[in-house]
Amino acid sequence: MPEEIEVETSELQEAIEELHKERSEREQAEKVTAWTKYIGLTTAILAVFAAVGALRSGSLVNEAMIAQLKSSDKWNEYQAARSKTHLYTLQANAIVDRAFAYPSDAVTLKKGRWSPKTAADRAKEYEGQVGKEEDKAKGLSEVAKKFEEEATHMMHGHHQFAQSVAYIQVAIALGAISALTKIKPVWIMSVVVGAIGLFMCISGLITSGF
Repeated sequence: MPEEIEVETSELQEAIEELHKERSEREQAEKVTAWTKYIGLTTAILAVFAAVGALRSGSLVNEAMIAQLKSSDKWNEYQAARSKTHLYTLQANAIVDRAFAYPSDAVTLKKGRWSPKTAADRAKEYEGQVGKEEDKAKGLSEVAKKFEEEATHMMHGHHQFAQSVAYIQVAIALGAISALTKIKPVWIMSVVVGAIGLFMCISGLITSGF
């Protein structure tokens, strides 16, 4: 009778030791893979910033294109109007100047704007008009440069957001690989690449005043 009890106790101790061993191995395995629970969190954060960066990138490039098109349209409209005005002015002046030289070709026009003038007076008038046109051209050049700077700034922001989205997408891919393979260095690399993408995205948002 005592021998049988001893045998049962020995088997029970072995079973308990085996359970303790399995539990210890399980806890050790959980400690080793505990970092994997952060993969989902980092991936979610990266996905949010990737969406924001992509949205802002598309918005900036559209704004830059629209601003450039509006600038070009206004400039072409101004040039066309000024060209027609210049041509009409030259033709009208040629008519009234001819009437001044040849009275038989005189025409009846309102006094002031289309009054006939001598060659010297007309030359001075054109000289003044040239000065005005040069001043206008200078102002238009400054406005055009301002539009170009704005468009360049917007395109720079677009490229920055596009690059940040690329970095974040690579980080998300690395995170997925680390989740499947349980290789921690891959996840660390994912965090580093994602941090670069987040920095570019956040700095772009601050710069663009979003």
